[in-house]
Amino acid sequence: MTLAAVLFDLYGTLVEHGERPLSRRLPSALGVSRAAWMNLLRRGLLTTAFADEDAFVGTIARTLAPGRPDAVAICRGFLRTELDGMRLVPGTASLLNFLKRRGLKLGLVSNLASPFKEPVGRLGLEPLFDAFAFSCDEGCAKPDPEIYARAVARLDVEPGRALFVGDSVQNDVRAPAALGMRTAGVGAKGGDVTLSSVADLGLLDIQAPGFPPLLSPGDRVEVAGRRAVVVTVSPVADGEQGRYNLVYRIQARDGESPLVLYAKRFLLPETAHLEAFAYRLQALTGLPSCTAALHPGAEPLLLLTEAPGVKYEGPLTEDVARALGGHYAFAFLFSNGDIRPRNAFVSGGTVTLVDLEHCFFNLAIDTEGLERAERPETFDRMPKDELARRIKKRVLSRRATSRARRAFFADTPRHSPMDAAFQEGWVAFCSEQRGRARALTDVLLERIHTEPPLVIGTHGYRRAMAEIDVEDIRLRLALDPEAALDATW
Repeated sequence: MTLAAVLFDLYGTLVEHGERPLSRRLPSALGVSRAAWMNLLRRGLLTTAFADEDAFVGTIARTLAPGRPDAVAICRGFLRTELDGMRLVPGTASLLNFLKRRGLKLGLVSNLASPFKEPVGRLGLEPLFDAFAFSCDEGCAKPDPEIYARAVARLDVEPGRALFVGDSVQNDVRAPAALGMRTAGVGAKGGDVTLSSVADLGLLDIQAPGFPPLLSPGDRVEVAGRRAVVVTVSPVADGEQGRYNLVYRIQARDGESPLVLYAKRFLLPETAHLEAFAYRLQALTGLPSCTAALHPGAEPLLLLTEAPGVKYEGPLTEDVARALGGHYAFAFLFSNGDIRPRNAFVSGGTVTLVDLEHCFFNLAIDTEGLERAERPETFDRMPKDELARRIKKRVLSRRATSRARRAFFADTPRHSPMDAAFQEGWVAFCSEQRGRARALTDVLLERIHTEPPLVIGTHGYRRAMAEIDVEDIRLRLALDPEAALDATW
């Protein structure tokens, strides 16, 4: 039975605590026993919907330290310190976005007091979930079966098609499993799988029996002629991830030598083949390039060597501007629609660009009514007049390419030394590719007729790369470099 929803615990699973003075220091600060505090927490605070923070801390002060004038201030200070110290577990935002875009419904089920709902909004979690069940609002708390039943009902899924993920064996594994849910323990033994971090979920095939990993420590990988064993896998920081895919940093060992790789899981799995080929083509043009390989399995992962240098943050130098001229020319010739500073790594005057999954898509072709838009022969055999009618727009418009150039050169005046260096890099690269145009188009033609097909484009125009795309590239390769530059920018 395929999964339709994933439900998560909050604290200890998606959100990590910093200092926890309210939970750990309040009893001694107020001069009461920890048992008295826990009794109040379990029998009142967790299952009561307080109107605001004042009502919450006022209840604690009156119950545990009646008549003590500083009790409210102590409670409030501890509460704010605890709330302000909460952070998302690394990789959480990217994982949740990925699961949601894969079509899974997401639920959040947590035992918490009213003020502890605040980080859900502040940390950006609220719009990612389809349903919530908080003990303070429900009047019941985990492991009471009622709170889980309400959550799955709000998601409109059967328990057998839901996965529950959390860090408590009793609350997040045993109780939901008793209702028929699949379970994943985070730092605790799960019924179906045990995770060291919630981010590990992003490298599992959760639609297959046993949740087999797509990549895990101990696996053997081969990239750039080196065979290595994976030692650790950790998510790239959420702020450095793209919008749709998941990226993990891999520490591996090739004998005694360390090897750093990156593994990319795509929202649309077939994109792995396209990006792997794009890196190969990038290297064939003479540009600095990472080496890519595909890690086989139920769903292909792109493995990528580490880009040399550091992520670009400026300042723009003439050497960097010249190198970028070559990369922008590549983007123009081969339709890379995602050239931006976050994808650039600089080492001296050398620039390496990553994230090439948007290459080769210039022609937005209407695929309505086509049974096999994922096959190149569908377009190769189509009458030319029909194919021409189906082309709705071109990605490489002057407006789009000018916007892309501003990503690096927004403050660069035309005819300045920096602009001259950029143009020099552009013209040199385009001139080189004109000399190898036949070889490049032969490589492209060979690849589009090799299995599996390369699938390009956005959701609205997604289709197989075909001979019409190679011809589109060939025409740009034949352009005079300086004329192409003038027409583009």
